[in-house]
Amino acid sequence: MESNLKEKLYFLFFHKWKYLWAIFRSKFSASTKNNKMDSVVYVAREKDKEWIFGAKVRRLSKNSTLNARTYYHDKLRNLPEANGYYFIYQNYFCRCIRSTPSILNKKNIVMFTHPNWDKKYSKTHVVWCLNKADYVICLNSEIKMYLTQIGVRPEILKVVHIGTCSTFFQHNERGEGDVGFCSSFHLRKNPKLIYDIVKNMPHRNFHLIGQKWDNYEGFSTIKNLPNFKYHEEIPYENYPEMYSKLDVLVSPSLLEGGPVPVLEAMMSNCVPVASKTGYCTDVINHNTNGFLFDVDATFEEVVPLIEKAFELKSDVRSTVLPYTWENCAKTIDGLFLN
Repeated sequence: MESNLKEKLYFLFFHKWKYLWAIFRSKFSASTKNNKMDSVVYVAREKDKEWIFGAKVRRLSKNSTLNARTYYHDKLRNLPEANGYYFIYQNYFCRCIRSTPSILNKKNIVMFTHPNWDKKYSKTHVVWCLNKADYVICLNSEIKMYLTQIGVRPEILKVVHIGTCSTFFQHNERGEGDVGFCSSFHLRKNPKLIYDIVKNMPHRNFHLIGQKWDNYEGFSTIKNLPNFKYHEEIPYENYPEMYSKLDVLVSPSLLEGGPVPVLEAMMSNCVPVASKTGYCTDVINHNTNGFLFDVDATFEEVVPLIEKAFELKSDVRSTVLPYTWENCAKTIDGLFLN
C-alpha cells in the first residue's frame, strides 16, 4: 500500500503536470477525430527498425487499406500530421502526448505488449495515459483481463493477436530438424531453463536465434555445450531459413506479450513447446498443435514435451493461418474507421 502511494505521488509531482500542460496545449489545435481517415502513421523509434517492432509497423502499414505510413524517431518527436496514429509500444504513446499534444485531437491506437513498469513509466503513469487512447490493443486475453483489473477502461481494450506472414514463412516438412529458441536476451526469457534443457538433451541439436545473449553472465556455460549453436547476427530476412532447420521451437519465457517467434515458427510448421504466457494459451491447443507448460516448470517437465513434439504428426501451420498481417491490419483499420 505504501509503495503504491509513493508511486502515485511520484507520478503526480514529477509527470502528471506535463500531461496537463499537453492537454492545455492541445486545445489550440483542431480536432480531426470525426473527419475522414485520410492518413495513418505507425510510430516507432529509429533503433526499432531492425528489430521486431520495426517489422511490425512495416507490415501493418503495408497491409493497411488506409493511407498508412511508418515514422521512426528515437526521441519520438516531430510526428507528421495525420488523422490517426498507431503506437507500437505503450510508453511511446506516453512520450508522444508530451512531445506532440495535438495527437490528443486525433485517433490513437496503442499496442500494449506486456507489463514493464519502472520508476518513470510506472503502472499509475502508463494506465493514466492509456485511458487517453481511443483503443488499446492487447496481444492476448490475459493482458486484457490484467489491464481491466488495474484501471484501464474496458471498452477501449481489444484483443488482437499480432500477425505474421504466411508467404514469408513457408510450410516446412518436419522430420530431420533441430530444436530452436528465438529471442533477444532478457532475464524474463528464462536463460537458466534454456541451459538445463540443452544440457540434459545431448542427443538433440539446439539453435538460439537472437541478440545480446553475451550480456548474460552465465552464457559461456550454454555456449560451450557441444550441441548448442548461437546465431547472433541473423537478419530478420533470414528467419524463414532458420525456422526451416527446426522441427521444434521452445519458448520458455516467464512473461510475454506474444511471443512473436512462436507464431512465426508455427507458420513455418514447427511444433511449439511454450510456457503459459502471452498468447501461447490462445494459439496453442496442448497436444494438438503444440505443447504448453507452466512458467515455473523445470527441465524435467519440459524435456518430455520436447520429445513428444518430435512425434506430433499434425499440420501446425494450418492452425495459425488466420493470424496473418493482412487480417491483423484489417482489424486495426476497422478500429481507425469506427
